[in-house]
Amino acid sequence: MKRRIAVFANGWNNLGIAQALKGIQEVTYNLNVDIFLFLSFAAFGHPEARNQGEDNIFNLPDYKCFDGAIVFSNMLNSEKTPNHIARLLVENKVPGVSIGIPLKGLSYVGIDNFKGMFEMVDHLVKEHHIKNPAFFAGAKEHPDSNERLEATRQALAMNGIELKNENICYTNWEYLINLNYAMEFCKRDNPPDAFICANDHNAIAVCVGLKKMGFSVPKDFIVTGFDKISFAETFYPSITTVYQDFEKIGYIAAWELIEKINGTSKSDKVVVSSSFVKNESCGCMTESEGDSYRKDFCVNAYMKEMESLIFQGQESEMINSIFNCSCYPDFKKSLMNYYKTHKTFPKKDFYFVFDSEAKKCFMDVSSPSVTKYSDTMDCLVAIKGKRIYTKEQFTRKELVPDFIDTGKPAVYTFTPLHYDASIFGYIVVKDGIEFLIDQTLNHYMIQMNGNLEQYRKNCKLDEMNKALISISNTDQLTGLNNRFGMEQNGIPLLEKANAKKEKCAVVFVDINRMKYINDNFGHLQGDLAIRTVSSAMLQEIPKNWIGIRYGGDEFIALGVCNDEKSVQRYIKRITDNLKKQVTSMQLNYPLTASCGYILTNPDSSDTLIDYINQADNLMYIKKQEAHKSEKK
Repeated sequence: MKRRIAVFANGWNNLGIAQALKGIQEVTYNLNVDIFLFLSFAAFGHPEARNQGEDNIFNLPDYKCFDGAIVFSNMLNSEKTPNHIARLLVENKVPGVSIGIPLKGLSYVGIDNFKGMFEMVDHLVKEHHIKNPAFFAGAKEHPDSNERLEATRQALAMNGIELKNENICYTNWEYLINLNYAMEFCKRDNPPDAFICANDHNAIAVCVGLKKMGFSVPKDFIVTGFDKISFAETFYPSITTVYQDFEKIGYIAAWELIEKINGTSKSDKVVVSSSFVKNESCGCMTESEGDSYRKDFCVNAYMKEMESLIFQGQESEMINSIFNCSCYPDFKKSLMNYYKTHKTFPKKDFYFVFDSEAKKCFMDVSSPSVTKYSDTMDCLVAIKGKRIYTKEQFTRKELVPDFIDTGKPAVYTFTPLHYDASIFGYIVVKDGIEFLIDQTLNHYMIQMNGNLEQYRKNCKLDEMNKALISISNTDQLTGLNNRFGMEQNGIPLLEKANAKKEKCAVVFVDINRMKYINDNFGHLQGDLAIRTVSSAMLQEIPKNWIGIRYGGDEFIALGVCNDEKSVQRYIKRITDNLKKQVTSMQLNYPLTASCGYILTNPDSSDTLIDYINQADNLMYIKKQEAHKSEKK
């Protein structure tokens, strides 16, 4: 049986993860090991409930089913999450390696944030003579950000420069916060001469903010970053940064894990150093040197723009295919039809999986939401090669329906379907790392999760509208249709029967001596009489017929019926039922009802009101007979 390892990571660090996976696969591919990548898109700037829903993907797998695991602990945007994963690995006796943060019970591959940052800041002082720098950190508690901040402090101190507290700001890695802080800082009486940023995204946001204020980098201000993301080289100016060799880090972590699995590991700690990269934003590279990267970027920009427009068009069709559904079976069918014609992840095996418990809130929106994965799953859409199918009721342990562990080693990427903390299910893409790199996967998950929740809300609104219509159609005393309900439900019933050349029975029921009951026993007893007769009607009414309270003590039963004798049997059942209820209640007054009926003619132009009047006339004859009988 092929070995499998789990990798736990955050998708916002898409390029670092992709590079690390390349290094991991250099080890695992030749050893015939499958990789199961569990990917969260939690972020510091997101609400806690949304992050909880994202990080729930780490609770999806049964840890015992894996031979080992690699945790990108420094990327998970939380102290709690990596410790939670480490605890589960230890409890299930699964060998693990943590990249970035030491975790109890796991081997550790560290990234030396300090060395590269120290060298870069030392370079800024000695070569560019900065004297009053600002530091734009990430999250206050993030270990990587803090290590980079400490390296900056020490490099400045070694050169006799103090990093002022008022020049340090924490941005939670958010674009707008960095941009706005940069705009505020450059307006000071004594503005910074350099912006040293905890990562490249911060640095790019700072450059945009400075440009908005009319300044130029590096002419007016020096800006540096960290991570060497692809945009750092293609941005103008290209960002001076620090490079972490994630491919090497992934390779080392994979070998350490394999040795740990085999029981041959000799070290529980390895640290990989970082290196300083000079670019335009500090003034060390000319524009002509930086242009080579930007030319390649521009060549691909149009193609990516067109692909993005195509994807947006497909997204619109996906939204329409989901929102036009009125019930869960239609939703499933529509989803399948969509994926038969649109391949979001072309030429890749793809699985759209719902949690069996969570899907109940799509079948019945009054069902409570689910925050933990259940033991069974339903695959609404499975695309395996050229085959597209569904797979119901497979176990959570399987993760991928009809999984076969033969063939070439592969990477299976799992991302969560959810809204805030409420779980829906998950998506699986096989060997689709390129969709992580170009952020197609992230965009798809944002769109799909939003669509699913909007569909649920639409269903809820539809249910509420139906309830309101039902209330407006329903007589509150009896539960029968009222006059408005007769128009909404009774008239269409007759019209459909006429179109099919079918007859309808119109039964008119009237309570005998209703005025006597009200005058002598009060209106509460009158209401009881009305409810009792309507109850007898409803208990005996044939399937697919409807009951109507036509007036105060007048009722209609309406339904398709081509047999006069069945109408007569229904009337007898009403009479017998009413007698039984009256006897059991021991009423102080007689309670009976007179009934008349008529069968409609599909070829006639008579309306429902016409037929009701005819049935009323026949009922009146019965009523007179009942009164004569009582006088005798």
